[in-house]
Amino acid sequence: MVQEILNKFLGVAADPIGSLAEWKRRTNGRIIGCAPMHIPEEIIHAAGVLPVVLWQGDEPVTLGYRHIQPFYCGPSRSYVDMAAKGKLGFLDGIVSSNQCLPTRAMNALTAMNAFFGYNHLVYIPQVLENSSTKGFLIGELEQLRASLQEFTGNKISDDSLKQSILVYNKHRALLRKLYDLRRENPGVLKAKEVYRVVYSSTLMPKEEHSELLQNLLSKITRSKPSKGKTRIILSGTLCQAPNNDILDVIEDAGAAVVDDDLYIGARYFDTDVAVDTNPIESLADRYLNKNLRCYTTIRAKRELGDQLIEMARKSRAQGIITVQDKYCDPCQFVYPDMKRQFAQAGIPELFLEVDLGAVSLEPIRIRIQAFIEMLGGR
Repeated sequence: MVQEILNKFLGVAADPIGSLAEWKRRTNGRIIGCAPMHIPEEIIHAAGVLPVVLWQGDEPVTLGYRHIQPFYCGPSRSYVDMAAKGKLGFLDGIVSSNQCLPTRAMNALTAMNAFFGYNHLVYIPQVLENSSTKGFLIGELEQLRASLQEFTGNKISDDSLKQSILVYNKHRALLRKLYDLRRENPGVLKAKEVYRVVYSSTLMPKEEHSELLQNLLSKITRSKPSKGKTRIILSGTLCQAPNNDILDVIEDAGAAVVDDDLYIGARYFDTDVAVDTNPIESLADRYLNKNLRCYTTIRAKRELGDQLIEMARKSRAQGIITVQDKYCDPCQFVYPDMKRQFAQAGIPELFLEVDLGAVSLEPIRIRIQAFIEMLGGR
């Protein structure tokens, strides 16, 4: 029964285009693609539209190189390539943010090649502690609400927005429960299964995903977990789900991933939205006060390494594996300070760099095996 439920999640994660196109045929609903990482999906949901997070495809980039430079990150190159090949034609629009240069470029280039009926860019503040930040962000979210109302013809009232927030909060709570279970019982699910559950949640209606997830949680809580694994935290800027092969290598080496700060991971669901205040203000507060900081934001009081050190202690992790997308400028900027913090805290860490369609697995396998062996000897 557990595998049957997992297969539904894995099927969506394995074929996002086919799954979403089939959903559109079945429901006659509209779909808007959201660039990772900071689009408040609740506003789109309240407009009666399915928000999905844009994903990195499996195909090599070909036509996309007519429009985007090869030194942009893998996800942005892949988005533009899929648009140029006509693979995103089932989307009714996209919403992007200004979080990094590739995301800003991807918004325009994808829209130019896919001819969406709706295209909106949200300017997300990156300096979080400025006195004008919250007011500016609220204004941007109100503009998003207004543009979606105009596009869909559906009014997004405060009440409908609060209902969408409740749907998302329930879903976030279920994903946190899945992570709590994995933290307590490493190996109760394979790492790639956990991340495909989270990944599929970015591609499905939250109501449908929550129902399946609740059913899954009721079954796996009675499973017997494997023991004796080296406990690992997975970190990085990845805007897409982590590579299955790398996850398998980690587990084959005798380790278990017990926590992470990935976007297609804990960062996607780590903080709820308050429902007892103005909903737009509450959505702004979630972004400004998220527990897990993003590499694209600036906050003076807390460094990124601090949250991972705290996570390692909470999860009783023995080491951290950082997986970085090649050409991800935000990560390259902050990583040296994070590495210094890990060393000062006495937490072993392994750095891996990956790129779209260019993962050389054997050198990665050797490095991961050596790292896990070193941790086992500590």
